[in-house]
Amino acid sequence: MTSFTVSVRLLIILLLSSSVRDAIAAPMCATSAEKSQVRAALEGREPAPLGMVAASLKLPEALVASALPTAHAHGVGAEHFRVIWRSIERWSDATTFITKGPNLFEIHGTVGRGEPSKRSSFFNIDREGSGLAGHLRPDLYSSIYVLQIPGTSSTLRGVVFFDLAGDSVFSVFVPGEGKPAPPKVIREFEATEDLIRKLSPICP
Repeated sequence: MTSFTVSVRLLIILLLSSSVRDAIAAPMCATSAEKSQVRAALEGREPAPLGMVAASLKLPEALVASALPTAHAHGVGAEHFRVIWRSIERWSDATTFITKGPNLFEIHGTVGRGEPSKRSSFFNIDREGSGLAGHLRPDLYSSIYVLQIPGTSSTLRGVVFFDLAGDSVFSVFVPGEGKPAPPKVIREFEATEDLIRKLSPICP
């Protein structure tokens, strides 16, 4: 095999890898048909995290979020992670959900303050006392959606962070399942929602 042939093959591999990476990172935006499908599946149901609907329709959860009416959801690119996280840090209470396969983990309490690592690609979350802490990779996220979905007895309010495959990495919601949400936290959430809605949408 000549060096020219090897070079051509390497170039093809690089081009294909770039195309695949770009396709994965491309925004997941629902078509008109998918919007109708998602909204029909949600009609008459109380608002809940979108993972179950996504699984039943065999669609990525980010695509389901993009299919919601604009009054209920607004998605932006993950490059806005840091400013959005700063806003969520100001909430006086929260419930964080992490889904792993069929398992759902809940962390109650405020999120920790975060800072980009000076040695790696991690965004490090720290705090004093118990509660959410850890190490995030927002450079591997694709989109961030703010949700405010009204129901007959409650309203779902939260922010969802999606990875490149369109799966939820984690979400931070206003607490209040089975009881009214604290008015103070609702106001704090609305400040975050206003911030996100002022950013350019990831889907037209």
